[in-house]
Amino acid sequence: MKKNQGILVLILMILASCSTSPDPSSEMNSIQLPELSELSEDRDIQTEEKALHIETERILTGMTIDEKIGQLFILAVRQTAYGKPALRMDDYLRNFMNRYNPGGIILFSINFQNPEQTRTLISDMQKESSLPLFIATDEEGGKVSRLGKQSNMNVLYLPPAQVLAARDDSLLIEKATSVLANDLRDLGFNMNMAPVADVTRNVPPDVIGSRSFGTDPLKTGEMVAAAVRGFQNNRICSVLKHFPGHGYVNGDSHNGMVKARGSLEEFKTVDFIPFRKGIDAGVDFIMSAHIQAASLTGNADPASLSYTIQTEILRKKLGFEGISITDAMDMGAISHYWSAGEAALKAFQAGIDIILMPSNIPEAQKYLKDAYINGEISESRLHESLYRIISTKVRRGFFQENYQFADRISSETKTLNHKALKTELNLTGN
Repeated sequence: MKKNQGILVLILMILASCSTSPDPSSEMNSIQLPELSELSEDRDIQTEEKALHIETERILTGMTIDEKIGQLFILAVRQTAYGKPALRMDDYLRNFMNRYNPGGIILFSINFQNPEQTRTLISDMQKESSLPLFIATDEEGGKVSRLGKQSNMNVLYLPPAQVLAARDDSLLIEKATSVLANDLRDLGFNMNMAPVADVTRNVPPDVIGSRSFGTDPLKTGEMVAAAVRGFQNNRICSVLKHFPGHGYVNGDSHNGMVKARGSLEEFKTVDFIPFRKGIDAGVDFIMSAHIQAASLTGNADPASLSYTIQTEILRKKLGFEGISITDAMDMGAISHYWSAGEAALKAFQAGIDIILMPSNIPEAQKYLKDAYINGEISESRLHESLYRIISTKVRRGFFQENYQFADRISSETKTLNHKALKTELNLTGN
């Protein structure tokens, strides 16, 4: 009996092992294979990236050294040689464009007379430039508005970010910035120095104040990302500002050097959050502040001139792969302490890609050109910034033969868009 029991146990063991052995067909059925559409999409992305790379390198290969240096600058041209507002292409502006070969131009209220004049000015600058330009302005809404405040320009005038944030509706912010983006495109702009990604603390002196979406880093981040989508989905390059965070400082960097008051932990858990959200949303540009942040750097260098902040933190830790740009270099925090050339070189060596509005253009460009010629700036470092700049212009379609710098919208359509949005925002007036 025991012998028979042993045989029975042995048979059961064999059967059990057979029943648990893998069935090749069932194993194959359990493998999750990618859908053909996913494979096709991946191939399309790889093809697009390869085409972008080839076109970018082709353009870079054909550029002169002066054109390459020029791409590293976005310049302002407020007035002509005679002190009059720069409103149209003339010999002064033509010489300015040909001498400095700027990568972009930033325009201010003084440059705007009416929509048609503005379109013509921008179009003529693009025609005069050997390479397509970034054409930028500051249109945040609220107190920082170059166009919206001028009712005859028919550009959406948004309330301050703080007012928009009170609605606690990121989709509404995306809609608002979409309408604004289309208004900017109608005039020929392709870049807006917005949104502000600073987290305010409401502690005097509150330099940023109502320009910020608020004191909550997560909510601010959601709204920053929404604004980025609104602008960039409608062909306006967006610029986050002012990295690493201008919401908790002891003064105004327009007037002189100021210090960030936050600790290292506070930067990580508060100030960096909206910038991370904007990076995740694919923002094209991040603007750096002229503020000392010793808790991050251990020294007195302003963020815009700091390798630690520009390269170690922004690039390596936050993973930003877009274009880094300084705040205006004619601000007191820079111009009171460094010459235009010294500041431009120091910023570029820190990891900045584009110098905004140096106090002395020829000096700043000469410093960078000389540093490249004598090997202080390596070929690879110059190529790194130029690749980011040119590839962004290629990706945004600037080099396409049929590219329209101004996407015209009828004034009637704009008025209807503004009215509908303002109704949704419960706003009145222009």
